[in-house]
Amino acid sequence: MKRFLWLCVIVFLFLICLGCGDTFRPVIIPNPPKFPDPRSAHSALTISDNGNLPGSAMVFDVTGDSDVSEADCQEGSPCLGVAPVHAVQQTASQVLVVNQALPGGTGDSLSKLNFSFTTISSVTTISLPAGSAPNFVAVAPSDTTAYVTLPNLSVPSVGVVSTQTNALVRTIPVGNNPVAIAETPDRSKLYVANKGDNSISNFNTIDLSPRNPGGPITLGASPIWLAARADSQQVFVLESNGTLAVLDTTSTGGPDILTETTISVPGARSFIYDGHLNRLYILGGSQLAVVDAAQSVPRLLKSVAIPQIPGVPPVNASAVAVAALPDGSRAYVASVGSAAQPSQVSISAVQGDGVTATYTYTLTGGHDVTAGMTIAVSGIGTAAGFDGTFMIEGASGSSCDQQPCTFRIANATLAGQTSVAGSGSSTIDNLFPQVTVINTSGNTIKTTVGIPGFPEAIAVDPQVTICTTTRFRFNMTAGGDSSRVYLASCDGGNVSFIDTSNDTYFQRLPAPVSGRPPVNGTQPPPQNPVFMIAGP
Repeated sequence: MKRFLWLCVIVFLFLICLGCGDTFRPVIIPNPPKFPDPRSAHSALTISDNGNLPGSAMVFDVTGDSDVSEADCQEGSPCLGVAPVHAVQQTASQVLVVNQALPGGTGDSLSKLNFSFTTISSVTTISLPAGSAPNFVAVAPSDTTAYVTLPNLSVPSVGVVSTQTNALVRTIPVGNNPVAIAETPDRSKLYVANKGDNSISNFNTIDLSPRNPGGPITLGASPIWLAARADSQQVFVLESNGTLAVLDTTSTGGPDILTETTISVPGARSFIYDGHLNRLYILGGSQLAVVDAAQSVPRLLKSVAIPQIPGVPPVNASAVAVAALPDGSRAYVASVGSAAQPSQVSISAVQGDGVTATYTYTLTGGHDVTAGMTIAVSGIGTAAGFDGTFMIEGASGSSCDQQPCTFRIANATLAGQTSVAGSGSSTIDNLFPQVTVINTSGNTIKTTVGIPGFPEAIAVDPQVTICTTTRFRFNMTAGGDSSRVYLASCDGGNVSFIDTSNDTYFQRLPAPVSGRPPVNGTQPPPQNPVFMIAGP
């Protein structure tokens, strides 16, 4: 019996030893995706300026290619604030929009857009100090505390906003002219770019204590943009001279260590951080800098030269916006001419039906004429209504420097067809965007997509000054399933759609109608998009 008991003890001890050994055992470690992940987004959202009236938010569905919801105070829809300038997605069903109101106004606010799937169900207005001129909002995924820049307070500050109680709960003094904020994804650290005094303010979010006891971190030039790395261990800083700096944020309570890299992108104003490939895409002049952000010090992978804008003659392009597909395969860079382009045409024929006149033309200078442009026609004859200054209602074809094309105007007197020898010239400057597609595997250009042009907004309507002063004249984002890329144009008052299956432009949607009076026609003009994000 004793032998049997001893045998049991030995077997038991042997089993314990096996359990305590180095034998690998599969363990399931929960690792849910952090929200918001663009791959889960079913829509994209653009916010637009409406002059001295409440602005708007427009949601378009990724799969349906249509406007599915608006917040523009029309027909019972919820209202946004006056002069929206920036937005961020907070949760799967919530987006925050900063409204700057008007100089001296009292409408500075934060709009909380609540969604039912892709439909804006309601908007909650959170008041901010009058005259504080908020210009940026940041929030970590699914956090209930948002941070808003308040540069025009007597002491420039960042406002701490509870989106549970919908109230400003505290202000934190920062440096002069704060213009951007980054909160690390783990919600532990907060960084503020102070453009006015070349510094970064940094805080621990648990108690909003400074992470560097000596005060804000001084840079070589003004910081203008920030982004935190996905692992919360670095924050990237773009300086006004194009230099990329990086903060090592690994210390739990601080301080943070600054390194100014040798990467410089002259003319850069912003960048995007691609958390899927751990890259930065920095726009500057006629180039896109692709940067490996996974290193302790970021490393330049390649500078991609942006092709010229086609025309007669072609002009140099300035990169203005960039988006990366969530599937990691491509990046899309929007660019426009370094100078706005007038267009000249040689007209060979006119055909009318008593309602519309269609002019056949060959392009002799500038870029193709497009709907919305104003054109002055001469040398044909005024008696039949051939000559005059007209707004183009529609145009056909592309690459019209290679073949005759047409444009259409409203004309109730002209009927029949006439062969003519006249000319036309756009009376205002025009913007002709293009989108360059870059394969991320080798950072090479795949193709360039032409986007229909439009006149500069201020040239058409002197009231529309926002497009020459807004921080984001052009915006891009990608659909969550990587099937679409969108380009929002302030001057054009629209959003252009690109099908990524064949990388072609196929349609554009106008922004909600503006409250301004009609220009060159009977229809009110669209509002002016000033920012765009993917989601919800």
